[in-house]
Order: sequence, then structure tokens, then C-alpha cells
Amino acid sequence: MCGIVGAFDLSGGVQMDPTRIRAMTEAIRHRGPDGDGFYVSGPLGMGMRRLSIIDVAGGDQPIGNEDDTIQIVFNGEIYNYLELQSLLRARGHRLATRSDTETIVHLYEDHGLSVFEHLRGMYAFALWDSREQRLTLAIDHIGIKPLYVCQVGTILLFASEIKALFAYGPEVPRELNPAALDTYLTFGFMVGPETPFKGIRRLDPGTALVAEKGTVRTIQHWRMEYPHWVGKVDETLIVEQVRETLREAVKIHLRSDVPLGLFLSGGVDSASLLALMDTFTPGKINTYTVGYSDGDHPDNELEAARHSAQVFGSSHHELRLDAAQWWEYAAQYAYAHDEPNANPSAVSLLALSKLTAQTVKVVLNGIGSDEIFAGYPVHRELPKAMDQAKTLRRILPQVVRRGGRWSAEQLERTYPLMRRFRGVGAIPNLLPSRYHLLDDEDVHLWRTMAFDGTVFSDGLRQSLLQSNAQGAAQRAFMRLLDSAPTRSPANLIHYLKMYLWLPGNGLLSADKVSMAYSLEGRVPYFDRHLMSLCASIPAEVRLKENKYLLRASMEAILPPVIRDRPKKPFGTPIRTWFEGVLQPQLKAILYDPSAARPYFERKTYLKLIDGHFSGRTSQTELIWRLAHLEMWHRAFWG
Repeated sequence: MCGIVGAFDLSGGVQMDPTRIRAMTEAIRHRGPDGDGFYVSGPLGMGMRRLSIIDVAGGDQPIGNEDDTIQIVFNGEIYNYLELQSLLRARGHRLATRSDTETIVHLYEDHGLSVFEHLRGMYAFALWDSREQRLTLAIDHIGIKPLYVCQVGTILLFASEIKALFAYGPEVPRELNPAALDTYLTFGFMVGPETPFKGIRRLDPGTALVAEKGTVRTIQHWRMEYPHWVGKVDETLIVEQVRETLREAVKIHLRSDVPLGLFLSGGVDSASLLALMDTFTPGKINTYTVGYSDGDHPDNELEAARHSAQVFGSSHHELRLDAAQWWEYAAQYAYAHDEPNANPSAVSLLALSKLTAQTVKVVLNGIGSDEIFAGYPVHRELPKAMDQAKTLRRILPQVVRRGGRWSAEQLERTYPLMRRFRGVGAIPNLLPSRYHLLDDEDVHLWRTMAFDGTVFSDGLRQSLLQSNAQGAAQRAFMRLLDSAPTRSPANLIHYLKMYLWLPGNGLLSADKVSMAYSLEGRVPYFDRHLMSLCASIPAEVRLKENKYLLRASMEAILPPVIRDRPKKPFGTPIRTWFEGVLQPQLKAILYDPSAARPYFERKTYLKLIDGHFSGRTSQTELIWRLAHLEMWHRAFWG
């Protein structure tokens, strides 16, 4: 596990300056405190910071092939590296190390740009082929490990974190991408490759950039597919396949030359990982849980996690946060994440990562189960709503639908004045799912999955943002919708929920909060084989019950009291804190004269926050998104 950086002159005429590469590498020292490494030759410079996990003594990078015509800097883990090494040696390759990094180099010698088909893991790497004068930048199948790129003149820059790009020099402008504000306010995170910094983008999941002969092209090496299930639908066989594939995924995710542990929540997802880990290393597992000092708060998972730890005899560690501690970590999180991301639970995981890194260097995480096993209500409810909408569009004249939609839009504009979540304030939560049925199918999907009307409605964003910042969120969603490999409602929602939420939010946060404290996070539920299997299973089986496939596959492994726990989001008590002890901090940051910047229409901005703090409205999520945006802005612009 590492952080990687680099610069490549596409024209071939600029000799790369080693001091710039070192400066970029220093900016992400936290990702790899165990050492660094550099390759600088002609127009190319690459650097890395290393967190030693596999082949601690011999896995320093960059790593080359036998004649050094190929060089690589690599961030991540290739979990099937032992099997790959055996195949490579059988084909006559001489491996100088035991590291998983070197397997990529020799696989590339044999397979070229088809190398990705053989990799089972999480990764972001830069591979230089001096024979072809080709630089390949690639990330894994679902974007577990991020890689940012930008081009300044003829120089192509890349790095694991945005802050390393800025360290290259003043040529990289730290300029806001105004369109990103619309996306952030809509979702609370960035969707697609665009970032909030103009000219800087993140590689899409399962893609690679290939730079050669002065040009840059993109190839897609993997995406989720939904093939037709072949043969009789035998649920017993399907559940067995899921159990064995998940078991094997957990087994290879335990490959490490250093101690590892598990983030343990109170739910079935991480408890399933704990149960499977215990079959391989019984009684030797470190588990870590974060909760809140108010033990009676419903967001606390401490007791349930403690019970799971007791059942399997893990060495359990707990962290309790109070409001003041959480707020302090929230400011750190704004810088660590690079991009604005209003996920309050990720702030708690940042604090937990600090605790965890004191005893282990690797931690497994239960993120992903809800996505691949269809654990969210939207997986079942939205396909049904799509059928209802289709019926409405068929029986209602277009003029009626347009009139209803217009009336709903007028109502939307009153949302900031309503007392949300109390009495009539439930309207902003209940109505959107109804009136979105009046939209065309793609717009219906966009508005529903953007929770349009429940936080920042489309009308509210239009009145708040400058004109050049409007419409970006819908364009990002439609780009994602256009990329979908299926239009079957159940499979489409499965795909959208995964690709909408994970690359710029769930997985990106998991990487940033762990690596901020030099901790490698592993996510077994995103094993490529397991993901492919779940996508191939008929939707009616996948949707039979909440996370049916996971619960059924763990029937003989997890006790019923754990296996049958109802789904409960990993929450943070920000509403209680923001209405109480943290209200002074919120007011200080939101009423700062510079807080709205020139991005927002000042009158609308003040109306929003005045309404909340006066008690006329209750808009915790909206207020948190604005506060976090200000924290992020201060982190990068002061």
C-alpha cells in the first residue's frame, strides 16, 4: 500500500525535474511512512511513498522487469499474487522479490494492456514501458484506490491525492470548478470524474489512461455486467456459490506480512466478515468500533458490536467520541478527503483509523454489502415506482403531467421555510417520491436518486447558485445512466446505486480516512469475483429479502441473533449536536462574512441559515453540507 505521484511530458522534450517529484511525494508522506522511491528518466518522473504490507524487506519501489525496460509505482494490493507468481515462474520469469507489485510488471510483459484481466485486488498504478515509450495509468475495477490526473501544457500529472498535484508547482492552478458546487450540494459528494478543482479529474472505475506518441486515450478494462442466468434457478446452489466466493474472498484479503484487524459495526455485514475471518485465524482478530459518548443515542452501535466481538472472541477496541472531538476531526477530514464530502460517519471513521493504526497496519471494512446484496430500500422500491410512473405516463395526458410538475416545483421553493421532520415538515420528505412519478423515466430516476427535494431541491439550488454552477449534478447523473449496461429496472438500480455512491463517496472516503493515518483499508465485499457473481444472479433472487443472499449464505456461520439484526445505517448524532452543543461552532463558521464566498446568492444563503437557527426550519443535512463546504474551502484556500 502506497501513495504514488508522477509527471510525464507528452511532447518528450522536457527533462523531468527530480525535485518536483520529491515535493509531490512529500505531500502524501502520510500514505507511506515506511520509505520512498523514485524513477526519473528523460520526460518521465515517478515517485511513491510506501506502507510496507507484503514483502516488507524486499518490496521497495519502483520495481522493474529483468532488463529494467518496464518500471512501475503501485498503490494497493493484488490478492491473488501468490497464484500469479507461480504461473509466471512456470513461464520462465525471474522474480526478484516476493511482492505483489512485481507480478504486474511480468504479467504486462506477457499480456500488455490485457494485464487487468488477471488482477484480483485494489490498485492504482503507473507503469512505464520504455520500449514502447508508453505510460499506463490505471485503477481497479470499482475505484477502491483513487488516482487523480491533470494536464498543464504538455505535462500530464498524476497522484493518489490532489494535494500532491499542487505540490508540483504553481503551474497547477488551485482554482474552483464552479459546476462542482451543484453536484456537491445535490449529493453531498462528487459524482463522476470531475472534482471541485478546475482541470483535475479522478479516473473512472475500471479505466486506464494510456499516454504514448503525444496522445492520451482511455480504455475501460472492467465494468459491472448483468448476464442472463444460464440454467435452472436453484436457490440452494446460488446461496452455496455466494458463501464459497465470499469465504475465498475473505481468505485472500487476509494475506499480509503485518498485523491486521477489522472495523466492526453492529450489523450483519462486518459480523459476517468477523465470522469468516475467525475460521482462518481463530481467536487472533483485533476488532475496532466507534461510538458516541451519549450511550442512549440510537446511532450508537457499541453494544451490538461488543456482542459480536464476544461471540467470536476477538480482541476488541472501542472509541467513544463526544461532540467536541467529532468537530475537531471534521476539520481534519475536510483536508484529508481532498474533495468536499458531507458524510458525517466518515469523520467518525477518521477518528477510528487513528486508534486502529496504533496496533495494526491493515484493517478490513464491511462497506459494500448493501450495494452488492441489494440492502437499501431503493433497490426494491424504485423499480416498483418506475412501473407506476410508466402507467401514469400512459394514462395521464402530457398537459396534466406538466401542470402537476409545475405545481410541485412551486411547492419546492417553499421547502426552506418549512419545519423539516416535524409535522408539516415531513412534506419535503414525502412528496418528491410522489411527484417525481410525473417526470419522464430518466428524469424520474435522476430526481429520485438525487433525493431531489429532501435536502437541496433543484429549485433551491437554482436560486442559491450562480448560473455557471447550475445543472452539473444532472449532467453527471445522466452520464452515469448512459453508461449503464442494462435498462432492466432492478438491475439498473443495482448498477446506479453502486456507481453513483461508491467511487466519489463510500470507497473514496474509506481510502482517505484510513490512509490519513497510514492504515491500509481492505474491502472484501468488492472482490471482483463476488461482484460478478452477484450481478449474474437473477434479480428476483437478489431482492427476495433485505440482503437475502448474504443472510442465507451465513446461516450456518452466524448466530441467528446477529444474522437477523435489522438493517441500521451507521449514523452520527449531528442533529442533536447541531441543535445543542455545536450550535455556536456552526454559527461561527456559517455567519463568517466570507463563508458564502461569491459562489452563492447572499440573500438566499442567509435566508437558509437564518431559518434554521431561528427555529423556523429544521434542516440539519442542509446546514451540515454548507458548513462542511466552508471547512473544505478553508483547508485549501485558507
